[in-house]
Amino acid sequence: MKKRKLTKKQRIRWSIIAGVLVLVLFIGAFVYSRVKSTKNEASSGYQTVVLKKSDPLTFNGIVQATHTQDYYFDQTLGKISEINIQDGQEVASGTVLLSYTNNEYQEQADEQSTNLDKLYLAVSNAQEMLAIAQDKQAKEQQKLNTATTNYNNTNANSEDGAAKKEQYQQEKTQYESSVDAANDAVVQARQALESANVELSSANQSVNTIRGKVSSTVTSATAGIAYINEKGKNDPSVPVVKVVSNDVTIEAKASEYDYPQVHQDAAVTIKPITTNQEIGGTITHINKLPDQASEAAGQAGAAGSTASSVSNYSFIVKPAENLQYGYNVQVVLPLNEIRLPKKAVRKTGETQYVFAYRKGKVEEVTVQAEDQGDYFLLKNGLKDGDKIISNPDKSLRDGQEVAVD
Repeated sequence: MKKRKLTKKQRIRWSIIAGVLVLVLFIGAFVYSRVKSTKNEASSGYQTVVLKKSDPLTFNGIVQATHTQDYYFDQTLGKISEINIQDGQEVASGTVLLSYTNNEYQEQADEQSTNLDKLYLAVSNAQEMLAIAQDKQAKEQQKLNTATTNYNNTNANSEDGAAKKEQYQQEKTQYESSVDAANDAVVQARQALESANVELSSANQSVNTIRGKVSSTVTSATAGIAYINEKGKNDPSVPVVKVVSNDVTIEAKASEYDYPQVHQDAAVTIKPITTNQEIGGTITHINKLPDQASEAAGQAGAAGSTASSVSNYSFIVKPAENLQYGYNVQVVLPLNEIRLPKKAVRKTGETQYVFAYRKGKVEEVTVQAEDQGDYFLLKNGLKDGDKIISNPDKSLRDGQEVAVD
């Protein structure tokens, strides 16, 4: 089929249309270039950040009894003759838990009792000897008194009187010697009695001490629930009775990174991992010494691992409500702090300041912030929700209008 040729008029028309299209494309490209250039000029490269309180810290913890006391089989007390409480019984402080009988001490007490009988006899004999000595002392003294009276009442003016006075003088001298001997006998008898009484008292005390060890009891030092393990009656490595207090606490651990945020008396929220329950709590104790490195970290180090171990610190939380022993929980610690990006804080002399971004303009705001290494901790000057320039430079000025990314 033969191609139809365009007329001169048609060729002119198409040339005009093509020229118009080229012109439109040129103008479009120029406008796009100018708009892009304007945008690039308007964009300053500054970035903003909205201040907000830090996310709370979450720690893993486990519920445990406030006090746990184990009572083991004590071989020095003998054999356990009776467990005085029932398994699961609630006991008060001072409740008798275990009774012991010691056969060895029983044998010693029996032997000492035989010795006591001999000592009682010795005391009785000493008392009898003292009574005899005192009786003889009294008789000799009476004889001396009679001789003395006779001597004093005899008149020596006559020959017969002089002879009698001499006789009474000899009797008086003789009875004085007898009284001295009787006195010495009484002293010796009294000393023998005292010695016998001392030996008897000492033996009595010894026997009472031994008898006290024949039967003995062990009482609970704390109040709580008592749990019994019969195996422990003959195995000193297993507690016969474990007393667990009704009150519970939660032991949690914080790494060395979070440790500075954990403070005594701080309020926390406790979340058992098996329920949706949330319970209030208070941090009551923080261990200042780190826990020992985990066994896994130690093994990794022994194998030449380059991973470094992180120290962990235990702290205790007192829940507002009792929880079941052994429950695993999460301890949530809110952080009432605002962190500022390191580059956002500028300093002139001793004055710290940031640029707040408000309605398209920046405003220089004086702040108080504490350097924490990777960030500043806001102390004063701004509040939650404020927007600041996170990357100011030396050219930024107070009141300047800026476009931010």
